[in-house]
Amino acid sequence: MALLRKVFEENYTLDENGQCEPVKVRGSGVIQTPHEPQAQYCVKGQGKARQSWVGYKVQVAESIGEEGSANFLTSIVTQEATGSDDAGLPATLHKQKGMGLEAPSELYVDGAYISAEALARAEKENRELLGPAQPSAHKENVFGAEGFDVKVEQRRAFCPAGKESTQCSRLVEKQSGKVSYRFEWSWQCHGCQWREKCVGTNQRHRTLVVGQYHTLLQKRRREQNTPLFVERMKIRNGIEGTQSELVRAHGLRRARYRGKAKVDLQNQFIGAACNIKRWLRWLARQIKGKAPENSPPRGCGGLELAFCG
Repeated sequence: MALLRKVFEENYTLDENGQCEPVKVRGSGVIQTPHEPQAQYCVKGQGKARQSWVGYKVQVAESIGEEGSANFLTSIVTQEATGSDDAGLPATLHKQKGMGLEAPSELYVDGAYISAEALARAEKENRELLGPAQPSAHKENVFGAEGFDVKVEQRRAFCPAGKESTQCSRLVEKQSGKVSYRFEWSWQCHGCQWREKCVGTNQRHRTLVVGQYHTLLQKRRREQNTPLFVERMKIRNGIEGTQSELVRAHGLRRARYRGKAKVDLQNQFIGAACNIKRWLRWLARQIKGKAPENSPPRGCGGLELAFCG
């Protein structure tokens, strides 16, 4: 009864006359059917880029080698539909470690996997996490964090006009323990030529709050615009073809069973089938002397998995 009541409350409302009306706008995490409570409704993006589905999410990682070599799937991780890609990355690495695979020295990902914390973890683990960082959240026509030169370790920051901050405060969230730093520009904002694009209407001066690993994020946002970085990121494009192969040739996007455990088992069989096909093709090329041996790094990509019930 509790599950049925939850499904009803998430999908229907009662008007003033007691009439039942379907919910017009549903948020992520809503249960679609009591027959499969683990399959959640999820939505991402806005406008034309908006996508929604009911089911799960899959993290796919594969090896990347030289042209003509065999690229194999190294892991498939099944998540809840609302699971984040940021959390999926360590789950992928943990699964590969459990299978006895060496940690990749280079990992190519898209922007959903890049955060200051993820870059810090990669640096601590002595590996390179390659992917574009998302821009900072800020109002249109207003300078975001990208317009500032922040030196967290030195507790110094410079605004777009080149003026140094007058104050830096260390902030710690009580529940999560997350550390951030708040920089302020007090008297420098008065009479500044960039004031309208930097300081809000109801603000006296500009403030900027960044995380403790902002230096790494700032570095990535700058280097991702260089030709060298753009060229290196072309390697990751192969994971898009892999996802298309898994969906079109193996039906990965449709879950044939109920329950996350069974869906994950289905996904593992699909990954194994894909690897067997690739191994046979690689073996054929090796017999012909066209398959180079390599020790590849790995790429990672996310994929939504819809529930078919």
